[in-house]
Amino acid sequence: MRLTHDWEFNVMGIYNYRKIGTFKPMFDYIAENHDKIAGDIVDVGVYRGVTTLGLGLFLKEIGSDKKVYGFDSFSGFPPASNPNDEFERFEEMFSQGKISKAYWEAVQYYWKTIGFLKEGKQLDQFTVSTSENFANTSKELLERKIDYLGLDNIELIEGFFEDTMTDGQAPSKVLAVNLDCDLYDGYVNTFDFIWERLSPGGYIWLDEYYSLKFPGARIATDEFLADKAEKPKMYPRNKGEFERWHIIKNQN
Repeated sequence: MRLTHDWEFNVMGIYNYRKIGTFKPMFDYIAENHDKIAGDIVDVGVYRGVTTLGLGLFLKEIGSDKKVYGFDSFSGFPPASNPNDEFERFEEMFSQGKISKAYWEAVQYYWKTIGFLKEGKQLDQFTVSTSENFANTSKELLERKIDYLGLDNIELIEGFFEDTMTDGQAPSKVLAVNLDCDLYDGYVNTFDFIWERLSPGGYIWLDEYYSLKFPGARIATDEFLADKAEKPKMYPRNKGEFERWHIIKNQN
């Protein structure tokens, strides 16, 4: 099925790649390289499938035979927490010169605002997002949408990443990754699992490298890349726009 109108994307809950939006750089990279670089697409942190469905439709539209592998628990965050996801890590990163003063001030303002909106509710990694712990989703509804749209190029892998990121659950080669799983452990699991599969020239969208909610994503990214030539790169932006970051694996 081909969607043409903005309302169709909105009603179905699908990222509209026809418009200029958050993920445009990732979709552009896939369009430019799907026939040049080996590997499929991996979506880490599916939630309700907004980006997953968009990727599946987009691949069909550009005539690519690549698949989308979507990893998610479909039950929210793991119950155990990691200290690297706590608010205090932001202040530590600022004191160590790892984030800017403007970034640290934006974090404080965000947490203050969310605290006000949630009427003094205790804030942590399970409550600081407007989506709480991302448990408000339905794999069954997403599967119905996949069937309705005829997207036989999407495979959903259900479970926590430490259990599902195994040799039998993903392609041997990966062109691009939408890394959007928020927490430190999720980023660690993903990097460990994906990096060797990521083709030279392969792409990783770092959705939370600049996050006002989840410090662990940036910590895990910096730790993993510490001994590698590849480093996160920020896309150009206009004043007031959110920072967007990515990694491209070296060709050699």
